[in-house]
Amino acid sequence: MENPAKYTASVSIGGNAHGPVAAGHGITITSTGAADPRPESPAADLSAVHRVVLTTDIQGSGRHDNAGQRHLRRVLAESLAAGAAELGPQVDMFDRGDGTLVVLPETVTVVVTLDTFVEATARALREHNRAASADYRVDVRIAVHEGLVDRVGAQWSGAPLVHVARLVDAADAKRALATAADACVALVLSETAMQVVDQGYCRVGPSAYRPIPLSVKETSGRGWLRLL
Repeated sequence: MENPAKYTASVSIGGNAHGPVAAGHGITITSTGAADPRPESPAADLSAVHRVVLTTDIQGSGRHDNAGQRHLRRVLAESLAAGAAELGPQVDMFDRGDGTLVVLPETVTVVVTLDTFVEATARALREHNRAASADYRVDVRIAVHEGLVDRVGAQWSGAPLVHVARLVDAADAKRALATAADACVALVLSETAMQVVDQGYCRVGPSAYRPIPLSVKETSGRGWLRLL
């Protein structure tokens, strides 16, 4: 008899992708075509709780037709599920069209996010790309930030979510990933997340990152880029 799943991460894939997608170790991602009976997050509201937040964006998704975009989103969902499977606790993921917003549990630090979640997600993407043709390759930008957020029901809000969305759209990150044939992920850290790397806590140190300008909508500043 197979062992029951230990952990679950719910992701709405959206579009015309139907049916459950199994990925990782006992993680199920359910498309919007079938209602998921599990709540996306605990019912109790939360205010000013500290979380690591992460957002993703598929590079160049607009070049694909509907079938191609369904493929891109499915591969991204499976790769994120592989990352979530390495963490253990419940991970909240929310569909954002050609990307996903991820709010990690309070026990998950920036160190664990980078060393475990991001690395496992990138590893799953690389495995897919090794067997995929150029048309089905999936390259992703991932941004990481941390700060105080609020949750009402299953919905998260707060300035960190806005800032991480700006980081993932940094023009230099898009250009770097587009010209890097041997990379499938452009990882962009906020100044706050980069401080953790600077202290030497992560497996990959600060020398692997370079500063990039951030000027997206009303946000200006700096991010830190590493290609994986």
